[in-house]
Amino acid sequence: MRPILIVGDVQGDAERLHEALAPYGEDDVDTIFLGDFFQGGPPGHGGGAEAARMARRRRNSRAILGNHDLLLLCVLEEVRTGWTPEKVRQWGPRSLAEIWLWRRGDWADLRAVADDAQMEAWLRALPLMLLLDDGTLVQHCDDDAYARLGDDVETVNRAARQRLSRPQGAWSVFWHTVGRRAFSDRERLEQHLRRFGARRVVHGHTPHHGERPMVTHDGLLWSFDGCFSRYWDEDGQGVGPVEATVALLPPLPATADMTAPQPDR
Repeated sequence: MRPILIVGDVQGDAERLHEALAPYGEDDVDTIFLGDFFQGGPPGHGGGAEAARMARRRRNSRAILGNHDLLLLCVLEEVRTGWTPEKVRQWGPRSLAEIWLWRRGDWADLRAVADDAQMEAWLRALPLMLLLDDGTLVQHCDDDAYARLGDDVETVNRAARQRLSRPQGAWSVFWHTVGRRAFSDRERLEQHLRRFGARRVVHGHTPHHGERPMVTHDGLLWSFDGCFSRYWDEDGQGVGPVEATVALLPPLPATADMTAPQPDR
């Protein structure tokens, strides 16, 4: 069995992603991308689309959808059809695209996906969750809103795929991937694990600003969003080391009695 390499939120920094993956041969690890390929790279470079291409063509890899990936699909629909979500229109005379650009969206990414039907289809077919053989539950955000779509991983993913195949469906799926810090409450985390038959959760989405992936609740919760993109902050401050976002995931012991790693504080 190959080791598992987790890739957290790339957010448009394809160049750094290429460097981060270089030490890990495609056939030496199973790579899992936690989503958020888009939104946060250098404007005009299409770094999010390039990161998604890297994930698509990398052997022995899987990916899930993040909120920024879903938001790009929402903006793409707005550009194509003129449909702006009611919630956005309530905020004032602004389009979703304007808000997206203000939040580090990149027209080059939008054009790249719009011009590549296979890329768009790949994004729309990505799952929201994965349950690995060892009982690791992989999801983008540290929240239990996924359960509103179903009580098991297969049902959640099927519901998301069905919505993403329909007009305005990406917007409804998006709202299941934006919550943060729900699992600061250990009881809530443990309930989520029981619901999905899992032994730990691996996620991105919520920056942890550590040197390595942050491990809490005696190893039940692993965060891989280490502020990877060098371009998310315009001043370039707050960028974390590669190892905080792209790192090997230690295997779980064969029994349910886990030896807890020391959390990064």
